[in-house]
Amino acid sequence: MRLVGWAMPTLPMVSLLYLPNVAEEIMTDSIAKTYPDLLLRLLPADADVIVEIGCGNGMMGEQYKRINPKCLYCGIETDRDRASVASMRLDAVVDAIADLPIAPGEVNCFVYGDILRCALDLETTLRQYNHWLKEDGQVVAYMPNPQYWLRIARFLQGNWGSEPEFITAPNQIYFASIDNIKQIFAVANLNLYEIQTDCPQLSPQQAEQLEKFQTLIAPLVEYLGLQTANFHKIIRAHAFVARATKTPIASRLLVQTFIAAAAGCARIRVYEPSSFLSTIPGTRTFNIQRDRPIDLNLAMPDEEKVFIWQRALLLYPQDMQRQKTLMQRGFLIVAEHDDDPYFWPENADNKFLLFISSHCIQTSTEPLAQHLKQFNPNVKAFANQLAYLPPRREHTNPDNVTLFFGALNRQNDWQPLLPALNRVLNKYDRVAVKVIHDREFFEAISTERKQFQPFCPYEEYQVILHTCDIGILPLADTQFNRMKSDLKFLEHAGHGVAALASPVVYADTIRDGETGLIYRDPDDFADKLEELIRSASLRQELADRAYKWVAENRLMSQHYHTRREWYLEMRSQLPRLNAELRDRCPEMFVV
Repeated sequence: MRLVGWAMPTLPMVSLLYLPNVAEEIMTDSIAKTYPDLLLRLLPADADVIVEIGCGNGMMGEQYKRINPKCLYCGIETDRDRASVASMRLDAVVDAIADLPIAPGEVNCFVYGDILRCALDLETTLRQYNHWLKEDGQVVAYMPNPQYWLRIARFLQGNWGSEPEFITAPNQIYFASIDNIKQIFAVANLNLYEIQTDCPQLSPQQAEQLEKFQTLIAPLVEYLGLQTANFHKIIRAHAFVARATKTPIASRLLVQTFIAAAAGCARIRVYEPSSFLSTIPGTRTFNIQRDRPIDLNLAMPDEEKVFIWQRALLLYPQDMQRQKTLMQRGFLIVAEHDDDPYFWPENADNKFLLFISSHCIQTSTEPLAQHLKQFNPNVKAFANQLAYLPPRREHTNPDNVTLFFGALNRQNDWQPLLPALNRVLNKYDRVAVKVIHDREFFEAISTERKQFQPFCPYEEYQVILHTCDIGILPLADTQFNRMKSDLKFLEHAGHGVAALASPVVYADTIRDGETGLIYRDPDDFADKLEELIRSASLRQELADRAYKWVAENRLMSQHYHTRREWYLEMRSQLPRLNAELRDRCPEMFVV
């Protein structure tokens, strides 16, 4: 089984040409996969209407609908066979925009993917479709690069157009250079603000060939007066991805995040929110691994700057200078922390420097936000969300039941339930158990029908969870647990697993008896577990309602704009925040 997510690992290289005023260009590094994956991660995640020109068989739209199920995703496709397949995946597929169930001014985004195959006049099409865009609408277009090194080589060999994806079009402008792209969008009255370069990963043999090609062509580059470094970047690009808006971007934001704790929480707290923020025109995000240098010179002159410390331990007093430098460079300094800081004595040993020397704090729950206000009054809770909705679960064998347990550091939470759990397992020989990470729990449960998986990548965790029927979510009533998030329930709901959960944390989210079951003590746990084992219909009803609730309330596409709005709001209050910072941490202002 392959579950497709928002971010995919081990992807080819993409560069970014950021165009603050179209005349200025800089390059940085980013990542993508094939061109549909690259386009997918750039589409506005909260769009009401998206129209894909040349939607093919509808695969990209189908993936997008898992990110944003509420979107009306339409395709324009003239190939009847492709359109027939796409119509089963998208909301509407037609061969002319006038046939779509939308009116002018209703489209959030036009997507131009396989424009060579469509053989359309992009410049004319952009102009004609402009009035269909909302005022804040945007365009994303994938455009093959005529200066790609292999295309140059094939042209010189007389093999122009020999690539499998190439279909000769009447107007070859669609093999567009950077200057062509600027001209096309300017004529269409669209505000081009960014161009990404799709650079495929090269095999060792191809890398060697490219190096030789660059050496051989160097005299010509010099003769033509081209900038060597820029030319080498351009010829690596198989294609460009242009992003434009109908109206100029009102504000620009740069968010840099230092990731101190990558395992466990960085995906949900950093990587996925960063990906979603990057879909907002004028918003750039950079994630910094803890073993990499921090570059504070990435911002353009018109960008508002935010620097986030994710779960960092700042040492007192030596790391005061780091915060002082960020403040002097004009950054809004944000501490990202999603657990009780008292759980780690090192925080107290260093006078909770991270929290008192930052302008503000972002966290994952309201109880934790209130707790953190003892260090800093400017705290915002961004609840954890699912980045995409997994495929709806099909329960095909109601007679066999599989329990799931997968969590870190939960020994004190499950031990009081163990006798009750084992009593139930001993009564039902058709119940299997799948356990991830917790070897002690695995050894303690009294059944031979059990499987153990050590700590594993998130994708593998999801595949295992997707095969289970009942999930056990225990949290004992402790200060540390009361500040945990409900993420485990969201994951269970997304994968069609009926949740049996503690009242701690989960009673605030689960509607008991509707979207899951809440147990109050070990005996109640045993009774409700038996009820779930005996009743396939109860399991499915709970799982279906929970799946629907998550789809309607807890997808990141429904919430990510609030982060950007808060960052900009805090930026606008920097004078006040700096005054408070002087009171909390006067050492930062010592000259």
